[in-house]
Amino acid sequence: MNATVEFDLPFATPPDLDATMDIQIPALAWQADPAGGYRRVLHLGGEPIVVTVREGDSGLHITASHPHDELPDLLRRMFPVQVADLNLGTHPVWGQLQDRYAGVIVMWAPPFEALVVTVLSQNRTGEIVRRVYPTLDQLCGGLTPQSLAALDRETLRVAIRSAGPYKADRLSALAAMIADGGLSRFEQRIMHGPPAEALAYLESLPGVAHKTAACVLVFSARTTTTMPVDVHLFRVADRLGLATHAGKLTPTVRDAVIGQLLTHSADVALAHFVFLLVGRTTCTAATPACTACFLRRDCRYAGSHHPDEEKRS
Repeated sequence: MNATVEFDLPFATPPDLDATMDIQIPALAWQADPAGGYRRVLHLGGEPIVVTVREGDSGLHITASHPHDELPDLLRRMFPVQVADLNLGTHPVWGQLQDRYAGVIVMWAPPFEALVVTVLSQNRTGEIVRRVYPTLDQLCGGLTPQSLAALDRETLRVAIRSAGPYKADRLSALAAMIADGGLSRFEQRIMHGPPAEALAYLESLPGVAHKTAACVLVFSARTTTTMPVDVHLFRVADRLGLATHAGKLTPTVRDAVIGQLLTHSADVALAHFVFLLVGRTTCTAATPACTACFLRRDCRYAGSHHPDEEKRS
């Protein structure tokens, strides 16, 4: 009879697990556990292993339904480094962002999983993806290109309905394309190929544009040459004065914003999601809470819109 196994993943900075699991693409394959922490099913050696991760005394505490030799290394790969470990440049805003989100772990996911989760998240909330993904994974008996491509199309539509049933066609098509070439070749191409070629290849897949492709490359290949640009990053980076633009998100402007941000440091690509954390809390679109924001002293927007407040702080 298999026995539950427990072990720790140590970190130098106490992990902030809730912020880690808030918005990153790899986090959407995990679900909140009623007893605390987050859980998911991992498939190793042809069998499902239920894994739960919680904050521990010196890092993350892992509980698995049964042992597997590859499990500790896989979990360390999935939770590799923290925002505190990154080099984000010398601008004072980066220093404040790094202090605030020091304990957030920059997650990793296998390329095919990252691709499917990102497609599911297109125009949908993380909560919806978290409900859909475990059902899809169970239907596939472990998500692989072959198992996804083999799913009956109507069964797939029903399974992902809340994430958009129209995505069934694109998911089936891209799974079939990747299965035909082989998963190992796909992973090699994404994780070890030239970043520009990997980006172009991903963008050639059904339903994959720059933002989706960049998500896969950042979270699976740890690329430092591009990053996904969404409305939060576009708005917050400009307000903070880290990347300025004229206000319209075109491909040319997107690339210019990415270029400006990467001049601060290549690691900014890995930390791109901190803009989403700020954008969803204080730096909202219509009425940003500048006077309550921890970035207000060094923020270009707050300084120009609340000058008296800035002088008193």
